[in-house]
Amino acid sequence: MTLPLHGVRVLDLSDHRAALGSRMLADLGAEVTMVEPPDGNPIRHLAPFVDDEPSPDGSYQHLYFNVNKRSIVLDWRSDDGLARLGSLVESADILIETNQPGEFPVAEIRAANPHLIVVSATPYGQRGPKSGWRATDLTATAAGGLLQVSGERKDPPVHGAAFPGHTMTGLTVASSAMTALHGRDRTPGQPGCQIDISMQEATSFQVVQTSNPNIWRWREEAPYRPALSQVIQCADGRWMGCNISPNKLPEFIAMLEEAGVEHHLDPENWEVIHRGDRAAWQYLENPLQDLARDLAAVWPRQKLLERLWACGTPAMLTLSFSEFEETEHYPTSGQFTHIDTPNVGKELSYSRSPLDPVQSPLEMRPAPSLGEHNDAPLPPLTGGHDVGTEGQASFPDMPLTGIRVLDLTWVAAGPLTTRLMANFGADVIKVESSGDRMDPVRVQPIKGEFHFDLPDLFNEVNTDKKSVTIDLANEQGKELLRELVAHCDVLVNNYSAGSLARMGFPWEELRQINPGLILVHLPGVGGDSPWRPLRTLGNLLKAAAGMNFLMGYEHQPPRGMGVAYPDFTSPHVGVTAILSALRAREETGEGREIELSQLSATVALLGAQWMQFDRLGRDLPRPGNRDANMCPHGVFPSQGGDQWVALALESDDQWPAFARLIGCIDWADRVDLQTLAGRKAIEDEIESAIGKWSAPLTKWDAAKQMQAAGIAANAVEDLRDMMDVDEHFRDHYQRVEQPSHPGFGIWIDGAPWEFAHLERRVLERSPMLGEHNEEVLSGLLGKSQEEIAELVAAGVVG
Repeated sequence: MTLPLHGVRVLDLSDHRAALGSRMLADLGAEVTMVEPPDGNPIRHLAPFVDDEPSPDGSYQHLYFNVNKRSIVLDWRSDDGLARLGSLVESADILIETNQPGEFPVAEIRAANPHLIVVSATPYGQRGPKSGWRATDLTATAAGGLLQVSGERKDPPVHGAAFPGHTMTGLTVASSAMTALHGRDRTPGQPGCQIDISMQEATSFQVVQTSNPNIWRWREEAPYRPALSQVIQCADGRWMGCNISPNKLPEFIAMLEEAGVEHHLDPENWEVIHRGDRAAWQYLENPLQDLARDLAAVWPRQKLLERLWACGTPAMLTLSFSEFEETEHYPTSGQFTHIDTPNVGKELSYSRSPLDPVQSPLEMRPAPSLGEHNDAPLPPLTGGHDVGTEGQASFPDMPLTGIRVLDLTWVAAGPLTTRLMANFGADVIKVESSGDRMDPVRVQPIKGEFHFDLPDLFNEVNTDKKSVTIDLANEQGKELLRELVAHCDVLVNNYSAGSLARMGFPWEELRQINPGLILVHLPGVGGDSPWRPLRTLGNLLKAAAGMNFLMGYEHQPPRGMGVAYPDFTSPHVGVTAILSALRAREETGEGREIELSQLSATVALLGAQWMQFDRLGRDLPRPGNRDANMCPHGVFPSQGGDQWVALALESDDQWPAFARLIGCIDWADRVDLQTLAGRKAIEDEIESAIGKWSAPLTKWDAAKQMQAAGIAANAVEDLRDMMDVDEHFRDHYQRVEQPSHPGFGIWIDGAPWEFAHLERRVLERSPMLGEHNEEVLSGLLGKSQEEIAELVAAGVVG
């Protein structure tokens, strides 16, 4: 079967910061050609290498993130190279680049092909006071708020596992490119555009729950480490995580008493999980988590997990890669495949693509050698536009207009998937319950106020949507949903695997109602896994994916990042999958069912780390804040309590200026320190000197001085910094009000990417509960006022 992006041509001029994005497009069938400088894309030179043998073909990051791509050598910075690039651009649909703003001739390139979509992913975006600043993954995550909530309070903030800034940037590249491609191909003349992605903004998408803007605006609190990263050690020395909820207190109390753990819990006392009118599970002050830790100290991991699973409590193992084979899930999951990789002469283990469920199994061709396709002509153009013709219209502000999505999602991962579509024009109808099955994030407590329309996370993840309230436990309610299915292009749910069918909506029935329907499931665990029925949460899934053991220090618990990571990676995967399926539907006329397991997709994002583990046969030491390719690379104290600056030396030629800046004049010309290896030999000494230099400075001054010297650095920003202090970022947030509470300000994050030709996108507020019942039932389904009144009276609606 033809892949969804067959005929789409992509020129990839990006580096490691966006390599994941172009890889995802290639996985779906796009012809992706890496346009590399003579010495190769920087990703080729990043350690670690297969068998520790540096070569342009041996970097694990290159081998994993450049699967399914072509490679040509072309120096676009030369006159001849730019002319050749112009010729290639004439038949391209998408060009991805990661140069500093102003370096790449976007206008000249787009003039060669007005249909071209240029995706520009830069540290701080194309405009604003920091647009010229440099960034690495470490400093981008410092700017985006992730560092401040990751690690232990008594230690410096800790760099996240597997380059989370690059991951979020790459995911944003894929979802934004698919959004723009959909809009372009449905606009007369197929006009192109430039997409503006800021690594800071893309990274900040991960903290919309942990560091929701209303935590600062309403409570004047800035969340801190370890935030959403609960982990407990069991009696057998193994690690796990769980989230004890108040509705499971009787069962939890029974476990405590059986194990002889002293407690003072009262199942009738709701205050046991609240402190200061806030949801205690989001913070350290949580008596239930403390008691879970005490219980774990008595019971071995498997016993505690089985008891928690039996009563429906979210709980998962916290695993290192070396433990995967011991589980009942991974050996039969089909997650990994050994593939012969000729360019390194080895058979290596590859994780399945995060998009594999779109059309499984997706092909996996090993990453190309440098210039492998120099002499291979581009295949004949099969795209849908006439090359060289002028566009007849402007690129649409809302490129997803015309798509209707039925949204059965709740909490975060699912709602954010449909929010990304709604923000760019899709008509998203959120089906909610006003009873026992209400979205949990509608009932989170608010300081000084409580109403279903006000909770912060609900308002964050449901912007631009409509809300209808339908009782899906009622047969009339089920029939209403079936009527809605007939009018929608996409249905999305993030229930546990198989739940939608058990509710009475199996795929076989839905496709009969609407043969063109794209049905998307976003379960925590999918497939035939023994873990399939389990209730999961994002922070537990990242631990089960092996992430927690890839970061931090050896003396620290394996907490991982302080965010529910899969809840913020999955939306981009979901949007990319949905839009590719809609594109395929145009060719076949048929819909499809897609199950995007959050656990599987999270493991896929760790593919380079897994490949190295499998080759070595052992777990690697946890790296702290150091990096194999940069020295120095770390987080250093600055003026004030728990204030830090993150910085990284990206190349040897930055060293003399760096050494002089920190006052180590003698080091500037020392021969041994002109190389990475030489600096690594005295890394402790260098870090000590940096700490002495940075401690008396504010984190802002330290970062500005480093940037002035051409060195990547950023203050480690907390929520207050991002909203009130960082002049580059603070307009990212928007204030909305609910009509039910005029004057009550609610702050939301803006979209994670923008169009370069437009002002910042203004988002519409999230819907009030059932706000659009009449509009949808009457306007879409054609129900009369009498029929609607009968449905309300019967409790089916409202």
